[in-house]
Amino acid sequence: MGVLELKIIECGNTSLDYELALSGHPDRIATTAQPSRTTGILRHPIYVYVIEHTDGRVLVDTAVSVNYQQEWRDRFYGEAMAYDPGPDGLFTQRLEQLGLTPADFDHVVITHLHTDHGGNVRLFDPARTRIYVGEDELRGCARVKGGLLRDDLLTVWGVTSPQGFTRADFASLLPDRAVEVFADFELLPGVWLVTLPGHTWGTLGVAVRLAESGWMLIASDTIYLADSWGKRFVPSLLHHDLERWAHSAHKVRRLVERYGMKVLPGHDARLIEPTGDGGYRVRPVEPSYR
Repeated sequence: MGVLELKIIECGNTSLDYELALSGHPDRIATTAQPSRTTGILRHPIYVYVIEHTDGRVLVDTAVSVNYQQEWRDRFYGEAMAYDPGPDGLFTQRLEQLGLTPADFDHVVITHLHTDHGGNVRLFDPARTRIYVGEDELRGCARVKGGLLRDDLLTVWGVTSPQGFTRADFASLLPDRAVEVFADFELLPGVWLVTLPGHTWGTLGVAVRLAESGWMLIASDTIYLADSWGKRFVPSLLHHDLERWAHSAHKVRRLVERYGMKVLPGHDARLIEPTGDGGYRVRPVEPSYR
């Protein structure tokens, strides 16, 4: 009884400046010793995760909305963070390839409500599927980005900017369609929701215990890339609250040290695997784990 399989499904990719994903990485920024360095463009995958469990099927995140071309109205962000699903990488296409529909899921966990993670949550019927989102996440979206007077048109990036959110995504959860998560808890045997605020108001991770692969942590954008990891974590300009994010990143490290968890970053084809001696190695992400 428990988790049978964790499937990792790529739903296209986004292109953005490396400096947005990892701001001030010591190996990438220009310095007086290395004045000619440039960060360049990063193409990173958009993931959703399917957890097959003896007690039900869980989906983690829902990728970019299938209507993104109509809903991403700000041309700047559409170019600065361009989404390319490829010929068959839209969320609904990926489900169809697996022989699944939204009605086939018992639980949907939205790690946060950025449009590349919660873009298709509206496709799920709350009478059939329980939807989980961080309590502070839903309230933050409603208060900052959902009012008649918006408080997110002040800056180009960050919580006071319109980057990353569309009302069509989170509005479908209001007023009472989601289970609001305010603390770590075990959703199903061997499947834990883990609070990791900082990237956004109420970012969540999902820890999964597999029979063969052991513990794995879907860290979402708390660990944005494998390059975020190290003795000192590398932040991102896209994080809302750097202090809270730093404590959440440290929480991830503590989970790794306590349980030997492998860490799946939010947007990387590589995972972080502890070596048992306090170190770690980076390995390619596989399509599934058991």
